[in-house]
Amino acid sequence: MGRTVWRITASVTVAVVVFASGDGVAGASTDDAGRAASAMAYVGAEQFADGSFPGLSAVGSTADTVLDMTATGFGGAALTDALTYLRSQVHTGNVTGVGLTAKVLMAAEAALAAGRTAVDPTHFGGADLIASITGAERPSGRFRDASVFDQALAIIALVSAGATPTVAETTWLAGAQCPDGGWQFDRPHRASENRHCRDKSDPNDSTSSDTNTTAMAVMALHGLRAPDADPFAFFHSIRDHVHHGWGYTWGFHRTDANSTSLVLQAFAADGKRPPARAARALRRLRYPCGAVAYSFDDDGRRTGKDVAATIGAALGFLGEPFPVEPVALVAPWATTCPPG
Repeated sequence: MGRTVWRITASVTVAVVVFASGDGVAGASTDDAGRAASAMAYVGAEQFADGSFPGLSAVGSTADTVLDMTATGFGGAALTDALTYLRSQVHTGNVTGVGLTAKVLMAAEAALAAGRTAVDPTHFGGADLIASITGAERPSGRFRDASVFDQALAIIALVSAGATPTVAETTWLAGAQCPDGGWQFDRPHRASENRHCRDKSDPNDSTSSDTNTTAMAVMALHGLRAPDADPFAFFHSIRDHVHHGWGYTWGFHRTDANSTSLVLQAFAADGKRPPARAARALRRLRYPCGAVAYSFDDDGRRTGKDVAATIGAALGFLGEPFPVEPVALVAPWATTCPPG
């Protein structure tokens, strides 16, 4: 309760400071709550007319942004329009598979918990999002056509909805772990693969244990089942020792905002203190106006402002794991972040 009250107070304080400052963000960059707020101000200004947000998947990026909004208190028409977009995509059949359905369910549950009482995850765009996931479980515990990443998302989404994942579901995810302590995106470790889940004799095996899937698995299994190997040892071994955050996978160690944010969320989920300078690595990718760069270039400078990276960074700034803990909603913040 104390943590929730502090975050509500922090969010409202940030909103007041932002509105009081002349450029809309200058006063909001003094702490990580302010960094998350100014990130949302930048993202909110990028919303499309249909309510969606830029990203590799419009549905996925919009659902992710709704989670950011509820975790930072970013309310108003932007949140309403985002939820309307997600409903329309569910209604028209554009939300398929347990992974994408899980993202939308997490967004709907967060909005409901934040006080949007008109949101009903059991009748969202004409679909019961919870039943869509639970009905996809196979006898093995794996959800139909789910990658390892999707399995973790689905478990987190069910927890967010107050449903208890089955033993088979969590056992399947725990059993997918690679010997190095991580998880790979697409499938469980096989005997023909090395400790990083890479089969070098198979030209079609292009994945290995990665930070993103591992972070999601840690958050999904938290409080439900202990993994066989220590995933935090994996995080320490794969860490970028130049910029001190995390990249995606082996051979791609350079710190990026999305990977670093997810790993910081995993540390927070288990109540562990992240390694020294890890949070600072994410902060270094932030522009003064609130936008976040995806990564660093060869000279150690931030790359350009990136909406998807900014969406991913907000929860990392807050140290907020999935499923998110919503705070009191306030009006959206203004921003004057120049393009480019």
